[in-house]
Amino acid sequence: MSAEMHSDRGRLLSRRDMLRLSALTMAGAVAAACAPATAPATSGEGPGAAPSRDKVSIVATSQMEINTWNDAMERAKDQLPDIDLKVTATPIDNWSSYSDLVVTQIAGGEQLDVIMIAIEGLRLLTDKNILVPLDPFLEADTEAQQILMDDVHVTLREMLQVDGKQMEYPFSWNNMVLYYNTAIFEEEGVEPPAEDWTWDDFLAVCEKVARVTGSADDRYAYSFWGANLFGMHAWLFNNDTSLLTDDWADSNVLDPKFSETLQFLADLILVHKFSPNPAGWDETAQFHAGNLVMRTCGRWCFGASLAEGFETYDIQYQPYKSGPYRTDVGTDGWGVSSSAVDDQAAWEVVKFLSNQDAAIDMVKLGGNVPALRSVSEMPVFAEFGPANTALFYKSLDYGKTVPSPTNFNIIEPVMNRHLETIWNGERTVEEAVQAMHTELQAEMDKVKA
Repeated sequence: MSAEMHSDRGRLLSRRDMLRLSALTMAGAVAAACAPATAPATSGEGPGAAPSRDKVSIVATSQMEINTWNDAMERAKDQLPDIDLKVTATPIDNWSSYSDLVVTQIAGGEQLDVIMIAIEGLRLLTDKNILVPLDPFLEADTEAQQILMDDVHVTLREMLQVDGKQMEYPFSWNNMVLYYNTAIFEEEGVEPPAEDWTWDDFLAVCEKVARVTGSADDRYAYSFWGANLFGMHAWLFNNDTSLLTDDWADSNVLDPKFSETLQFLADLILVHKFSPNPAGWDETAQFHAGNLVMRTCGRWCFGASLAEGFETYDIQYQPYKSGPYRTDVGTDGWGVSSSAVDDQAAWEVVKFLSNQDAAIDMVKLGGNVPALRSVSEMPVFAEFGPANTALFYKSLDYGKTVPSPTNFNIIEPVMNRHLETIWNGERTVEEAVQAMHTELQAEMDKVKA
């Protein structure tokens, strides 16, 4: 399939054109507010356009920016002649709110035939019978089955299974890696971090690059999310701990390594002054401005850098403390809704929106890592990113799935509220963790009841 993106006029877009286009698109999968008050934007034949009588109308919804699907909608006119396809897009702040939104839309009778959601919300939608297993479709479609088995890493396939059933067809994924400003490292005489660097190595780098005096010219060494399970487990997994037990059934926050990790991060803010309080911190703008030297993010953060022409950065694994080396991984995919107006047409759309061309569109906009290994091995994947871009797919061998229980939409906000009291100095780590455990375990017990 073609590795080039075409405009509506049919001419090939140059890389410079793509950089300008990306300014309108993926500045980050978690940068926008949740559902707008007005109806979501649509792609296809235009908002409100009536489908042809001889076509079946299929509505697909995604958390990705709407421009991600513009070229796919053009291709759909020829490649899906019997389907009137529309894609709605609702940028999100986190997966908890997005999961709740999809449930609300379905309950309200809104047409959603094909749904994209990440593993964080998969079990909730499965538990509520919003998604149907894809296994019958795959059994009848040997080509799609072969692509899934041969071109998608087993880790990604299994992450979108529930009780052994394939609930979604993987489209993209992310893990958390450390971004660093190569120009500042060079200026300060700091060597690029090694793959096996430790927390002590990380602190030594912070000491060399931080310039924090309380002035407008402060330069922080590192910024971290400070919230959300995906961001936090970039650190927790590399100290051999987690918010939940391995079976995602109980609180694990009384593990001493959990508190040790939170104390390490709190000290970056409150003791060393290497990091800002993450609340309200514009990490992307500060990184591009040179007021921040290191940050943690997935591939979607490439989008803003591509848009602004920022190129003096590279990526490396997160620093490590104890246990087996881990990188936290989350993936999303396309699934067929139990309320789809036409199951087979919905399945055709799932395959269409999961193919190589759709993945290449996303890659060029600085989005997630494609689930298709073949796309990650194309020159276009390396072109739209820094020198060490190949690290992403390589890291799947060390991947551990971010905790994603059925009540993810409840436990993530619980964790976030208590973490905030640590970062602002309101509570000690010990006080916040004890309160977190009490509330968290109560929620996990409700699921088991």
